[in-house]
Amino acid sequence: MQPGSREKQAAQLRLLNELSTRLQSLLESDNFHQEVVDLIQRKFDWYCIHIWSVAQNHSARLEAQAGAYRDHLKIGHTIAPGEGITGHVIGSRKSYLAGDVSTDPNFTNLSLPVQTVAQLSVPVLWDGSCVAVLNVESDEKNSLDDEDLMTLESIAAQVAVAISNRRLLIDAQSFNRKLQSAVDEKTLELRKAHERILEQQHLLQKENKALKTLVSQDQKSMDPVGNSPAILGILAMVDKIAPTTATVLIQGESGTGKELIARQLHFKSERGNKPYVTVNCGALQEALLESELFGHEKGAFTGAVNQKMGLCETADGGTLFLDEIGELSLGIQAKLLRFLQEGEFYRIGGKKPIRVDVRVISATNRDLELEVKESRFREDLFYRLNTITLRMPPLRKRKEDIPLLIEYFLKNSRFGGSITIKRVDPRVIEVLTNYDWPGNIRELQNTIERLKILAENQEIRLEDIPFGIRVPKTRAEAADFTLDMSLEDVEKNHILRTLAYNHGNKTKAAQSLGITIKTLYNKLHRYGIVKAQQLGG
Repeated sequence: MQPGSREKQAAQLRLLNELSTRLQSLLESDNFHQEVVDLIQRKFDWYCIHIWSVAQNHSARLEAQAGAYRDHLKIGHTIAPGEGITGHVIGSRKSYLAGDVSTDPNFTNLSLPVQTVAQLSVPVLWDGSCVAVLNVESDEKNSLDDEDLMTLESIAAQVAVAISNRRLLIDAQSFNRKLQSAVDEKTLELRKAHERILEQQHLLQKENKALKTLVSQDQKSMDPVGNSPAILGILAMVDKIAPTTATVLIQGESGTGKELIARQLHFKSERGNKPYVTVNCGALQEALLESELFGHEKGAFTGAVNQKMGLCETADGGTLFLDEIGELSLGIQAKLLRFLQEGEFYRIGGKKPIRVDVRVISATNRDLELEVKESRFREDLFYRLNTITLRMPPLRKRKEDIPLLIEYFLKNSRFGGSITIKRVDPRVIEVLTNYDWPGNIRELQNTIERLKILAENQEIRLEDIPFGIRVPKTRAEAADFTLDMSLEDVEKNHILRTLAYNHGNKTKAAQSLGITIKTLYNKLHRYGIVKAQQLGG
């Protein structure tokens, strides 16, 4: 029997007060839901009370119960989404009071030997979602009223806060355990790593560092600059070759941008998000280069105090760029050939083959065909490397790109620091464009860096250009100079070369020579050149 209305209200208020103080103390309880149900049942002694947890698919699982169902319904019993009054409450997220379940369309009979007649279901809501449902049932019609509804909704609000806090507490405890485990694991790893570092210090002091880099995918600033037919043809070939797995040999003079093209081949391929590893084959002695490429086992040689992973293994799944491939010794060439043919290698001192998936791109400034003829490079390795050959044009063959390159180096802070150049004498561009650049793009880059650093008033003038570039000396001209020449003959020859370089323009020639036009005319008159050559000013 239910208590009288006033007694009932008093019991409800006492329950709410006790719940507010008890729920927080139950957060760490292993039997949280059952203790909440028992606390409520002790106050009201309802026919039965259930608490159901709600899954993401809106199914419900019985977590705790008290009363008539206790001997018939097992903990863990599930209700399908939308099933019965409980399923309806989950879907609507609204409380539901049924005074007579026999006529209620949402009631589902579980075929249990119980005498439920009335039912009150209240959703436990948190952050807009239904996380649980509180069910109270009675064996008398219309015995549950609005006061019960208000009380149960108040209980549900407190239970919602407790469930949320309990979840946060469980998550925090789980995170703390994982964090502590990770800290312990990392501490052990760091201790071992520290020991390995101490062991390797002596060896590392004797080794030269190979040029190996794992680069990011942001290659915007590494794109080749130029729109000449020569460079556009190379880039078109790159677009065709990049998606394949073919080995590529890039040939060309030093400073022509062979590594930039290698990067393009990698980052435009399906391997673009995988390792890109470079090694300068001319930077290390044969023994060290073999160790860099293939790694070594602990104790393989004096100083090999730890196992070392080689660059071929580091590049697994990605691209291995072998720069200056023409510098390889014949011994390393043989081992590299086997690696290219079989896709596997042995660490120095190792007994088990290591298989990797690596695309090999190589580059050289040597004529490998000549090297093969001279027996300095293996013919079979040459044909294995040059499935496709790209030949980088020297800068003198793509002079129309020089103004673009100059602009790029002037504006990019990577070249010459953050110095800003506001004005460039147009004659500077003309002189730089006419120069042959034997050192190619690298020489042009270094020249621009020098001009930026030494520029005054943020302006690059003609006289800032190194004299050797302003008035380049050809080999034939250099051969004309002899130690028995008089100073006047040397001066005369130099003035004539300067005039020829400036296409007979005496004003430009005087500026290049650093003298006045009047002085130039006087010298030309003294040499008898003005009338004889009929040069225009």
